[in-house]
Amino acid sequence: MNRLITDAIVLRRSEWRDYDRMVTLLTPQGRIDAVARGCRRPRSPLLAAAEPFTAGEYALFQGGGRFTVEQFRATDTFYPLREDYERLTHGAYWLRLAEMQAMPDQPSEELFALLLRALAHLAYSGLNASMLTMAFELHYLAILGLSPVMDSCVRCGAPVEGNAWFDAAGGGVVCEKCRRALPDISNGARRIMLRVPRTRFDAVKHLEGHADAPMAARFTRQFLLQRMEFAPNLAPDIVFPVEMT
Repeated sequence: MNRLITDAIVLRRSEWRDYDRMVTLLTPQGRIDAVARGCRRPRSPLLAAAEPFTAGEYALFQGGGRFTVEQFRATDTFYPLREDYERLTHGAYWLRLAEMQAMPDQPSEELFALLLRALAHLAYSGLNASMLTMAFELHYLAILGLSPVMDSCVRCGAPVEGNAWFDAAGGGVVCEKCRRALPDISNGARRIMLRVPRTRFDAVKHLEGHADAPMAARFTRQFLLQRMEFAPNLAPDIVFPVEMT
């Protein structure tokens, strides 16, 4: 039997036997599926350890090819998300994206750090949820090595500055020569999509009230849906204050 002590975030739970739950954990070491035995009993010390969004330190034992949660110390449950349906929806979408990417025994330090920091902003900052999701999606794509090309034409390779056109299926921006029947993208939105994944997630606060943020969010979502295998209805609506649209 092997023992592992690790930081983790609960991505998903499911009922298992009478008083147990199966939990999917994102850890810096990768995804781990574990059993939280007895967590559904009244006053169980593992109750919070099997709730989605919970972050903490987990003591796991591996025996018979299965991990079991033996001890748990919570660092954050991001409880405000449970009181705001819109933010809860955005957060659940992030958990789904993280689960799709994380694999057992494949290091996930960057994804773990991104999710932990982003959830803190979603739960406590009061920043627009759609703006935070755009930033999460752009950082997520960068971790996967799938960032859209925003500084050169994806068709001819010519440098692109200023306003341009966007080809979600093609992988990024297109110059005027190659644009054909494509939607235009403002220089502001193009620069947001170029710069956000190259800066710390905390810098997202500087986009609050940015007139081009809604356009950047829409094109980011279109681009991501072209590359991820999940139903579009799992993604939350992109909603900004009226003055920004």
